[in-house]
Amino acid sequence: MTCSDVVVLGAGIAGLAAADRLSAAGARVTVLEMGDRVGGAHRSKTIGPYTFDFGSIFYEAGARLFDLPGAKADMCPTVQRQQRRLTPDGSLRHYPIQPEDVMTWPAGRKLRALRDLLVQRFAVQRDGSLETICRRRLGDTIYRETGLRDYVTRFHHVPADQIDEEFFLHRMAFVAKSTEFAALTRTATRMLRKQDTIPQSRPSLLVRPRSGYGAIFDPIVAALRARGVQFELNTPVTGLSRDTTGTRVETSGGAFRADAVVGAMPLDALHRMLFGVDSGLVSLDLMSLFVSAETLHPETGNVLYNFHSKGRWKRATIYSRIYPTPDIDRAFFTVEVTLPPGASPDPADAFAQTVAHFDDCGLGKDLRLEGHGLLPGAYPLYARGQKARAQAVLDRVTAAAVLPVGRQGRFEYLPTSSGVIRRVAEVLADAPT
Repeated sequence: MTCSDVVVLGAGIAGLAAADRLSAAGARVTVLEMGDRVGGAHRSKTIGPYTFDFGSIFYEAGARLFDLPGAKADMCPTVQRQQRRLTPDGSLRHYPIQPEDVMTWPAGRKLRALRDLLVQRFAVQRDGSLETICRRRLGDTIYRETGLRDYVTRFHHVPADQIDEEFFLHRMAFVAKSTEFAALTRTATRMLRKQDTIPQSRPSLLVRPRSGYGAIFDPIVAALRARGVQFELNTPVTGLSRDTTGTRVETSGGAFRADAVVGAMPLDALHRMLFGVDSGLVSLDLMSLFVSAETLHPETGNVLYNFHSKGRWKRATIYSRIYPTPDIDRAFFTVEVTLPPGASPDPADAFAQTVAHFDDCGLGKDLRLEGHGLLPGAYPLYARGQKARAQAVLDRVTAAAVLPVGRQGRFEYLPTSSGVIRRVAEVLADAPT
């Protein structure tokens, strides 16, 4: 049996950040990872001449990922993220939604939008749902006609009136901030002065090296191992138990014992291992379709969001525009599809629907499915009342001497790696010694 001061369950961003902080403080740390690589959702897949990611991940120059030992920002290319969205009328517009979009509408629709924006701010009372806060802050016309309602429904596979408003306040933070009264006043003033409300220049962002995420994470693992951290890959955890001498962690490869356990894995899985029953929390799986095409519409940018009323896909990230390669004559990109709770992935059907939608909207020609992947539990489903339930589960798991961290571990909306690493530091700092 291997004994450590701390066992970390999971080697995603949260697990690596926890291992870094704990080992730097002098603890003997063992990291257990069920997969064959570290990095969690930050993973890539090479198929023939193409390298795809499982999602759409960009880093700011000061991203906390590059504070981890061994990480080097200078190996990452810089790009301009060009975000577009497919609108309900099939046109391609800037993402996120901008006031200029509304100004292009016919006069009658603009008047309805203005009326809704002014009246519903006061007439619609918050009830804790995503649907109501969107209507209150945007008005029915903007919420519906921009395609935002279609997008959030597609994302969750659950009506927005069943989703907690926490999604708006955290995942849709840009919309939340831009619809505050002071922000609306500034926007109206700039529009009256005929000033553009879309920033003309944005800072360049970093992306993973052309060869894939291994170039980032292999040096991090090497640096942590040099510090004494032990990594066990391909080691699924099968059980957890606590006694007076510490916590016993059962795995497919044997048992581990530790004074403390940090859970950087889905909160529901931790609860089931500890108590033998589901927690009642639900997460959404993310299916990634790895696609190539003869051509793509030139105005799709390098990240395209689906705000159209049709199509199962929610976002496409176009790697052939992020990593242009003269020797590759086809466009290649990842198409993301969230799965309904409890649904099994069917990549062939999802791809067929994507092809039909791309054809209908003129987005691309001769699409081919090169491969696919699945990220289980990628997004917490924040149904109404789920926040209180998640806190109760957190309290119960923590009381059983397992400290959950990370987006999956704490059932939190943490859309960036920097946010994950920051929260790991906060949780560890607040934990009992």
